[in-house]
Amino acid sequence: MNKKLTGIVAGAAGAALLLSGATYALWSDSATVDGGTIASGNLDVAVLESAWVDASDDRTDNPHDIDLTSFKIIPGDTIVGSFGFDVGLEGDNMLAALSLAGGGLAGDLADGLIVEYAVVDGADNEVATSSGTADGLEVELVSADNSNPGTVSSVPATTDGTADFVLTVTVTFDENVSDQDLVQTQAALAEAGVQLEQVRSGNGFN
Repeated sequence: MNKKLTGIVAGAAGAALLLSGATYALWSDSATVDGGTIASGNLDVAVLESAWVDASDDRTDNPHDIDLTSFKIIPGDTIVGSFGFDVGLEGDNMLAALSLAGGGLAGDLADGLIVEYAVVDGADNEVATSSGTADGLEVELVSADNSNPGTVSSVPATTDGTADFVLTVTVTFDENVSDQDLVQTQAALAEAGVQLEQVRSGNGFN
């Protein structure tokens, strides 16, 4: 190969090298972001068994258990029924209202009876009261894990068979009923409905 041809070949090879460009390995790294797991809270309420007692002030065995299906009330008597509520709430922002409605008496005997409703917390403090019916009884609650609980009563994350609150129904037969008024009559105590509802206003919220 002559020198002229050799120069042409070398020049072509150099041109090819320039056209291909040059590559350099620069450092790099990568990682993944853990998406995490999102879990929901809880809202649950259960009514526990009821119990009735004769709480008449002038009885030496006050109070004593009674069977409401067989007990015969007379003027001056006071009987009290207790209904436990087992509440479960969970969530950092969980605020809920426990409310009751209904109740009241119907029947001829109702004319001589006075009914009082009250909600009592675990420390035996009355937190809500109502006369005649359970309408309007409401208690504000937060979950134990609420990060901004304020002064509102807190309850466990789940129901556990233990009463967190107790509804008491106090029925008094007016002692001023005389003669044979209202003898052998009856009054039916209507059921009271209970509702537990999440709210986002009030304690801890704008």
